[in-house]
Amino acid sequence: MKKILAVLILIFTLPTPSQAEDIRDFQIEGMSVGDKILDHVSKKEFSKSKKHEYKYKNIFATITFENKKYLTYDRVRFHYKLDDKNRIIYGVEGQIYFHDKIHKCLKKKENIVTEIAPMFSNTERNNKTWDHWADKKGKSKVHQTIFRFNSGEVISIQCFDWSDEITKEKRWRDNLKVGIQTKDIVDFFISLNK
Repeated sequence: MKKILAVLILIFTLPTPSQAEDIRDFQIEGMSVGDKILDHVSKKEFSKSKKHEYKYKNIFATITFENKKYLTYDRVRFHYKLDDKNRIIYGVEGQIYFHDKIHKCLKKKENIVTEIAPMFSNTERNNKTWDHWADKKGKSKVHQTIFRFNSGEVISIQCFDWSDEITKEKRWRDNLKVGIQTKDIVDFFISLNK
């Protein structure tokens, strides 16, 4: 219960779009897009996690960190360009596991969306469910609400409902993600689902 309450507390501490100059004003566990990953994790932690990063077409990668110091999330994920020596963050996501209880994830997602919607009244809001591109059998679903800024950057709240096969094969678990993404990473992920 503490983690779920912490999600709401985090959301309420974000500035409203009228207060924020750009997406970099929003943070997940004190981290935001435009930051350098190594400003938030040690080189040793980065090297250890890099062994398990997920590469997308050798352009972007997703790297994940778990830290007991995280107040709200089980894990934090960063998206960065593989050829970027500075390892600038293009997307940051907080992740909470729901261990095959997708109905609880969906309920929590809707509660968060309802709570933060007034903060983003000047942004485009979109709800969508689709088959995740990583599941070639089409049994894994993503349930997403995004708040899109005029710049193309987004705040996203997503539930990932992985099929039993994907959970067995890749050990991916149902989860909630609250994310901040730049237009570059948003456009890239859209291209993967075409």
